[in-house]
Amino acid sequence: MSTKFMYERLLKCQQEQKLVAIYTAREADYFEAGYIEALTASDVMFRARRADGYEEGFVVLPLEMVYRIEIDTAFLKTAELLAKQLGQPRSPAFFDKAPNKKHSLFEIAVDHVYQNEEIAGIEILGDEAQVAGIIAENDYEGLEISLVTDEGRPDGTCWIKKEDIIAVRFGGSVEQDMMRKLRKQTR
Repeated sequence: MSTKFMYERLLKCQQEQKLVAIYTAREADYFEAGYIEALTASDVMFRARRADGYEEGFVVLPLEMVYRIEIDTAFLKTAELLAKQLGQPRSPAFFDKAPNKKHSLFEIAVDHVYQNEEIAGIEILGDEAQVAGIIAENDYEGLEISLVTDEGRPDGTCWIKKEDIIAVRFGGSVEQDMMRKLRKQTR
């Protein structure tokens, strides 16, 4: 499946700094809203924005999963208005310089989370629950994750093939809250 059409539209939304609704699950009328941070031939990174106006970290998705995007809807305008009323400015850019179109945003995000020992939420193909934890090993073909519960407790280890990962989330309030709780547990 060609990703050229969506790539061009998302690039335009990035250049115009539009809040975008990104749809990836065809079975549900569900989308995520965000500002496009970076775009390559294979994936998209955006700064997620919740319906209540708050930012919610970064999300990286394969571009081939994006089947529909929207801008300027009432929902998105409301989220932007709430952000403005809450004094929720956009966080600083993740990249100093935009990555090359041939780079992998997924690999960049995984490496960032791994190097900084941050908690990430990882969505896996065919699995409704997301895996959350700290990347203990970043191998060419897969990841070793030290699992962390919502309460911030260590919860074992899992291994995931990279080819089965459909989203990586990091830097949001959920991940930061889990990290605070984990640090308290390990003191």
